[in-house]
Amino acid sequence: MVHAGKEQINEISSLTRRHASDFLKQICDYLSEKNPKFNWTGVYVLQGDKLALEAYHGEATEHVSIKLGEGLCSLAIHEDRIINESDVKSNGKYLACFVNTNAELVVPIRFKGKAIGEIDIDSDLKNAFSTEDEKFVEQVAEIIAPVVNYLYTS
Repeated sequence: MVHAGKEQINEISSLTRRHASDFLKQICDYLSEKNPKFNWTGVYVLQGDKLALEAYHGEATEHVSIKLGEGLCSLAIHEDRIINESDVKSNGKYLACFVNTNAELVVPIRFKGKAIGEIDIDSDLKNAFSTEDEKFVEQVAEIIAPVVNYLYTS
């Protein structure tokens, strides 16, 4: 019975994670659909020495895994701060995903003061993101932090 119980726990855990991905996908969809300047929205989760893309809205990206130390997403985690780049083409740290992207907003997802992931938003517009956008996305990050912590760091 112990073996079967362990198997079932693993299956339940897998189901829970799939449902969490659905939840995070719904968040990405909602943010992009309600904010026309959000051309791509994704949630990355810190897993060891990389950021893993868990959900997104927009075109598929080759950056499903970002090694810490690369790009603005990594910088947001490393410095545990919001990155609001108004012109990504002028920033050598930017990892280009889409040719039309001109601005990027990266907001850490924190749980008990520790960065555990991030919300990454791209816009085709330069200077797309305001301090109000930063505060709004930071509130969204606070809402999803317990889910991300429970399902991806446990």
